[in-house]
Amino acid sequence: MRTIKALVAGSLFIILVSLFIQLAYIFIAVAYNALLKDYPGLAGLGDIFRYILGIPAFMLTMFLGGYITAYVASVRVLLHCFIVGLVTAGGMLLMALQNADLTLTGTVLFVVALATTMAGGLYWKKDDDNAIG
Repeated sequence: MRTIKALVAGSLFIILVSLFIQLAYIFIAVAYNALLKDYPGLAGLGDIFRYILGIPAFMLTMFLGGYITAYVASVRVLLHCFIVGLVTAGGMLLMALQNADLTLTGTVLFVVALATTMAGGLYWKKDDDNAIG
């Protein structure tokens, strides 16, 4: 039962926060496009914004999701975090592939998202070991 709770808690956190980040990105993109009408010299900032803010926010979300998963599971932490990362990042990748082809960037982000989720679990495990000792 603890396994199911851990998988649901971590996955739900990642999905909900990712949806919130996407909503915020849409609002910012609309404001950016409105700003481009008056300042066309800012046309190249859209891609920079996505990579400088979007990817770190996504990775932080995956890390925190791994941390929550490990906190709830407290046993077989890496396995639980791997499954949560696989389900959430894989689901997002699957949704993206419905309209596009798999790219090297997408593959790298998927692997890094898995690693980041597991790193969140390892961080919890390190904190838990320090609290006990």
